[in-house]
Amino acid sequence: MQCIKSTVRQCTRNISAIQNRTVYVKQTLTVPLRLYSEKVKVDELTVDYHQVKNATLNGNVLIVDVREPEEVKEHGKIPNSINIPLGNVSTALGIMTDKEFQSLYKRPKPTEEGEIIFYCMIGKRSGMAQQNAINLGYKNVKNYLGSWTDWASKLH
Repeated sequence: MQCIKSTVRQCTRNISAIQNRTVYVKQTLTVPLRLYSEKVKVDELTVDYHQVKNATLNGNVLIVDVREPEEVKEHGKIPNSINIPLGNVSTALGIMTDKEFQSLYKRPKPTEEGEIIFYCMIGKRSGMAQQNAINLGYKNVKNYLGSWTDWASKLH
């Protein structure tokens, strides 16, 4: 205790002397050797056009468009998908009750094991939505990397 008091007094006296000096602090950074406890293959986290096309016929797969509603109106959407803008994904999948989700999106709220495919315009925002869902405990979430751009190119 005495050591601390004397250090504080010493620091107080020297404050005016060091106010205009840069102080460098040495820190130690610990980096984990392994970021994830399970090995996950990229192909388990992504889907392509054919997988999404098959999913549109499967009522057990929830296909979520994370673009803004104006983008969906302007460009169109993948059949049987629902629109949950990226900013609302965590609320919809995390906080909303099953009843609220069903009422708003006209689809049952997915279980943590249920398959969810996210897409946007090119696959970037859908990747963020996928990460949000994983953080909320969902285990079977995928990102359509080509997203709407890939889907629309196959329509012509």
